[in-house]
Amino acid sequence: MYYKVVFSAALFLLTGCSSVPPPAQTEETAVQASDPSATQPAKKEQLSAGKSVSITTSQGEINVAPAVVSVANAPVADPSTAPQYYDPWEGFNRSVFAFNHAAYEYVLIPVSDGYKAVVPQPVRSSVGNFFANLREPLNLLNNLFSGEVSDAGANLGRFLINSTVGVLGLFDPATSWFEIEPKRRSVGDTLATYGVGSGPYLVLPLLSQSDVRGGFSVLTEGFIHPVNHVADAPQNYQLRAFDGVDDFSEQSETYQNLYKNADDPYLYFRNQYLQGQTRDLMYEQNTDQ
Repeated sequence: MYYKVVFSAALFLLTGCSSVPPPAQTEETAVQASDPSATQPAKKEQLSAGKSVSITTSQGEINVAPAVVSVANAPVADPSTAPQYYDPWEGFNRSVFAFNHAAYEYVLIPVSDGYKAVVPQPVRSSVGNFFANLREPLNLLNNLFSGEVSDAGANLGRFLINSTVGVLGLFDPATSWFEIEPKRRSVGDTLATYGVGSGPYLVLPLLSQSDVRGGFSVLTEGFIHPVNHVADAPQNYQLRAFDGVDDFSEQSETYQNLYKNADDPYLYFRNQYLQGQTRDLMYEQNTDQ
């Protein structure tokens, strides 16, 4: 029993840090801000009013428009009149969201800033490649169970190429040389192919935005992730922690800017997540036709 409790706590701490979603950056949802030089308070008002804003980061200017999610997930002429998403667990979600933000602000963001200051970008890219390659067997199994045989073949090809020519996955010749694109698929994606609904929106401690299906997916993958087969405890936990810090380091600045510019950060990040889910679902439906 003690082992299960420790494992669950470690899973939350070590795997979830990387789940802060970047803003949706599609042509439909990102529009050039009308006044990029506006002050921070003005930007907050624009964002909360449904207008796009321009945010300056070390990577340059990014343009952000708030997502409006209706019950029917259908576009409307006036987004301000769209019925809002029913969030039955909003009280709990807001409490966890506040806890997560405090953990990011006082722990994860300083750690990721130090990581970026010490580790150069090319090395961070290799670290990301290594962990992405380590996940390929899990992608392969999920694609097979989903009936996506060609995608599973791409997973196998990528894993073999990147594990050998790519020096244990530190490089990605499968993409750059052989043009085999990543085909990531989670347990949640597999469940969706069998008609399992997403369930209510849910914010998990340190795992950020999700839903019931997504939360089950994260916990399940914590037990079957390939890292558990290449390292024993506590080394596998340390590897997952390193992976989480590396992943979050690429998103921390964007997260901070979006949080500061949203009048209600909880609603903003919730709607971005739901908008992304809807977009992915529509893409899969159009692809299957």
